Amino acid sequence: MLFPMLTVIMLLSASHICAQRNFSLFGKDVSVGVRAGITYSEISKSNYSDGKIGWLIGADLEIPVEKVSENFFIQPSLLFLSKGDKCSKSSNVGDGDVATVETTENAIFLEIPVMAGYRLNIAENFNLTFNAGPYFAFGLGGKSKLGMDSGLWGSSIGGGYEINTFDSMKRFDFGIGLGIGFEILQSWNIGMNYDLGFVPVVDGGGKHRALLLSVGYKF
Repeated sequence: MLFPMLTVIMLLSASHICAQRNFSLFGKDVSVGVRAGITYSEISKSNYSDGKIGWLIGADLEIPVEKVSENFFIQPSLLFLSKGDKCSKSSNVGDGDVATVETTENAIFLEIPVMAGYRLNIAENFNLTFNAGPYFAFGLGGKSKLGMDSGLWGSSIGGGYEINTFDSMKRFDFGIGLGIGFEILQSWNIGMNYDLGFVPVVDGGGKHRALLLSVGYKF
């Protein structure tokens, strides 16, 4: 809970500072926005992945690039989000008894995507945006849980343990993000992004895969 609380404080401070809606950077009017939402993530090369639901919260800058097009922009962001995976496997241990092992890997990341975007006006007060670009992420913390539930001779036996996620997962991640968004009334937006990790982060070569769904507001 510590990281989400700190992030909320940071974002509230940023929104107060930038209440004037935008500021100038290198002669460009830069817009500031905040967003929050959920993630659905997994690690590739897992044969028993069920996927894991997580959260995200962050802030965005939007820098127009009129030399390319009045609809083109660069969007660097600062995100705090959870990724990982949840896997379960059941095995027959004989005499009709079944043992189920469930593993949940929860990893909290600081992620910095730098997206190139294009805005397409569809109707009055309604825009469609497309974006793509690299992201860089560093693991801040998280816990992984291993649980077992076994039915033997008609009885249920359970157990498990918890470890630090980054004891067995690499902290650094790098990849590409692709996204689409819907802007309403020039301020509200609904975004859907997909993170495709390039770095093998666990033994066996598995890489991060994550779908990000968010609602944001641009000041």
